[in-house]
Amino acid sequence: MTDTDIQCLKENVDKIVEIQTVDGELLVAKIISVFDQEDQPDIFYDVVSSNMIDCYSHLESGAGYSLDFDKILSVKPVANV
Repeated sequence: MTDTDIQCLKENVDKIVEIQTVDGELLVAKIISVFDQEDQPDIFYDVVSSNMIDCYSHLESGAGYSLDFDKILSVKPVANV
């Protein structure tokens, strides 16, 4: 993930982005928050869609999900969703 990707995440809090992960997931997510000042930076998000949606079906926390920066390959905004 590049500095541009991190900036994209920060600029799109409460908006929809497309995230490509290192394990091949193509995730469309609504960003809840971005934490980049910690030892292990991550994001919190709600799932909009995923090509690996089965991994979310058994999780019902209701508070969103988290993803470490080192699991993200790229980020891009999704226009007008």
